[in-house]
Amino acid sequence: MVPSLFQKKTLWAAITAFSCVVIFAVVAFAGWLIVSAISYLQPVLIPIAISAILAFLLDPVVRLLEKWRFSRTWAVLTVFFTVVLFGATVILGLVPTVSHQAGVLARNMPAYTAKAQALFTQTLEQVRHLSQKPWLQKQTDPETPVDPIANYISSTVDNGIGWLQKEVPNMAVATGGFLHRSVGGFLGVFGFLLSLVLVPIFLFFFLKEGRAISRNWSKYLPMRASPLKSEIVSLFTEINRYLINFFRGQLLVSLVDGALIAVCLLFVRLEFALIIGLFVGILGLIPYLGVLICWIPAVIIAAAQFGDWFHPLLVTIIFVCVNQIDGLFIAPKIVGESVGLHPLTVIISVLAWSLILGGLLGALLAVPLTASIKVLLKRYFWDRPAAVDPKLLEPDPVETPPPANPA
Repeated sequence: MVPSLFQKKTLWAAITAFSCVVIFAVVAFAGWLIVSAISYLQPVLIPIAISAILAFLLDPVVRLLEKWRFSRTWAVLTVFFTVVLFGATVILGLVPTVSHQAGVLARNMPAYTAKAQALFTQTLEQVRHLSQKPWLQKQTDPETPVDPIANYISSTVDNGIGWLQKEVPNMAVATGGFLHRSVGGFLGVFGFLLSLVLVPIFLFFFLKEGRAISRNWSKYLPMRASPLKSEIVSLFTEINRYLINFFRGQLLVSLVDGALIAVCLLFVRLEFALIIGLFVGILGLIPYLGVLICWIPAVIIAAAQFGDWFHPLLVTIIFVCVNQIDGLFIAPKIVGESVGLHPLTVIISVLAWSLILGGLLGALLAVPLTASIKVLLKRYFWDRPAAVDPKLLEPDPVETPPPANPA
């Protein structure tokens, strides 16, 4: 029995739908496996990622030395030992102050948190007392008492205060848990010592073999020479350009932000201003979220140190102003349009990749991964020319005039 045309179309539609479901399931399962593997291998991948980022940043200096008649090996050794010497000098100069402040901060953080909670609770009680003032019970018209409005305002304030008193500790615990998951595994004692050894080793080989890797990596693709392989090489080259531009620009931006915030907090006479500025410079590689992570302890320290709301507000204004200066002047000049992502897209991508990949690695790679997705969409969807009907490209037929009748 020969199937009808309708049966053929129905069968092909069912096969197509089933194939799409299978492909989606396979892709989702492969993505889950990759994300799980990356999350599990974070202690190993984070030193590699940091070394690769540092290699991106230092490679222009190596190329500059090569132009001055240095060999690649001597250029890498010069840059490597210069960076190590500079880092050791800075660390030795800052270690006494930073270690002392870090120890004091670790010992006093529970007391600071308790003082901040007490100040917050006291302020909420003042707001509750204010909401129950007699002026709320006054009447504008004997016929229309405002008692229901006053009761509504008072109950709303009470409910809001109760919600804040209940949720603020939970938010603090959640923030601490995020910081512990993000940094704890990497900055534990063993992980920190291991990274101190692995990062310089990876960095040296990335710098030494960087040019060979950039020239020959396409040869290791398990593909024959074909238009598809050329397209893949071109795609990864464009993504690599986004990564280089982002990390080089963002590091300089984060260092400027850290210096500005440290100077402003020192001017306010906030304790541990140097540590806060240092962490802003380090975590500034994570757009927005890095500064937010540093703002939370700065506000807690200000509230506990001064015992009022003016200084926490002043610290908040400092962070906001530096962030605005960054967004309006520093980042456009340094980073420019190299990545071309809207700030809202950056914030969402940082939060999303932190959840997908987990912690520090996801936040660190959020913008480059999102920029890579943008390259794919722009290359194959947004800027792809629309299909044109071939019939529209055919020239119009030329009408031949009818032969003239002989006279």
